[in-house]
Amino acid sequence: MVPRKKSEADWAVEILAEKQEAIYYFDLIETIAKQMGKKNDPASLTSIYTRLNMDNRLVYQGDGYWYYDASRLKRER
Repeated sequence: MVPRKKSEADWAVEILAEKQEAIYYFDLIETIAKQMGKKNDPASLTSIYTRLNMDNRLVYQGDGYWYYDASRLKRER
């Protein structure tokens, strides 16, 4: 079986789980773009932002900060 490529949301989860604190969305998106080798242009960053918004593993804290709460996902199942 061929391993699947990490998605933008997978990268976000990894980064947020490692930091264990909320991260400002633009800093998170720029970090993801760098990790994935994508350009740091508005179209690429907008695409990453859109994909992150569609993933239910990420939690918007307010004031532009997102975090990952693994325990929240376990409670929802």
